[in-house]
Amino acid sequence: MADLSCFATKDRADEGVILPVKIKGTKIPLAVKVYGSDSDAVIEHDKEKIRKLGLGKKGKNEVDEDAVEELLEHQDDDYVVRIGGLYSYDWKKKKTVDDPVILFGKELKNDEESYRFLIEKMPSIKEWIKEQSDDRDNFLG
Repeated sequence: MADLSCFATKDRADEGVILPVKIKGTKIPLAVKVYGSDSDAVIEHDKEKIRKLGLGKKGKNEVDEDAVEELLEHQDDDYVVRIGGLYSYDWKKKKTVDDPVILFGKELKNDEESYRFLIEKMPSIKEWIKEQSDDRDNFLG
């Protein structure tokens, strides 16, 4: 019998995985719970973007410029939807620790406001989040 369960990534994409952050070779004392691009939340977010543009509607040959502007104003939503938590990370111990996550004197919580603050102040983390979310190897059982 060939059990393929360990190759099924969907459930773990929905649950999210906690990954230590390393950007351009630099170890950041942060771990992020990342949801996979195959997760229900990310898929629904992507579908909603298409709905807002009106794509796929019968008789619709043009893209709604107001919808495009709205999507451009909310680009960070593409990253926020992939974040499920922020944790301090000890690279020597190779595990999360109970220390608070601080950025410019502000303690980051596990909420949308903190996720937005993080990606606003550390734009390079957007690329990292998207890469990790898209990498199905991160969600192997």
